[in-house]
Amino acid sequence: MNIEIQRLTPELAEEYAHFFDVTAHNNTNNGAKCFCVTFCSDNVYRNGGKHWYSSPDERRLHGIQRVRDSDIQGYFAYYNNEIVGWCNANAKSDCQEIISYMRPVGIPVEECRAEEKVKFVFCFAIAPKAQRMGIATNLLEYICKDAFNDGFDFIEAQTQKELADDGFRGPLAMYEKCGFTIYAEQEGKIVLRKALR
Repeated sequence: MNIEIQRLTPELAEEYAHFFDVTAHNNTNNGAKCFCVTFCSDNVYRNGGKHWYSSPDERRLHGIQRVRDSDIQGYFAYYNNEIVGWCNANAKSDCQEIISYMRPVGIPVEECRAEEKVKFVFCFAIAPKAQRMGIATNLLEYICKDAFNDGFDFIEAQTQKELADDGFRGPLAMYEKCGFTIYAEQEGKIVLRKALR
């Protein structure tokens, strides 16, 4: 399978939204489409203590704006000029509050040290017809190379020892295959890290 990986740019905001429009994924409440804004931490998100935006349309519009503002970053996987996979990956220093929310209870969230540049891998969404074909692994390998070229020192991610059916964070075995090691663990929830330098 010949896969092409491309970094998300602001110009691809509509293509990004279209991928979520047409791709089945189950990584939010009741299987709703997330547009990768479920855990966003701005004033709109915080008003009224809402955990996530109330409607798919609201998430879609906010997702497009965050891509255009470069707040959402990541990579597409293409097959035959069609997006078949997505990985949300951003600088850890730009998303500390979101990581704090996601991190398992009991595992401390370390602030990014000034001397250390860390890329954080949030999640994967793979089109159903392209699952179990190594797309997520291809994305992760590409992100590791790109992060090295961009001067990052580490890549970090979170997963669980036993993933549910909506395992959008990716399986432990995939990270281990790509050179990640367990950095912290609590009750089956795992923080992984890979040194790039």
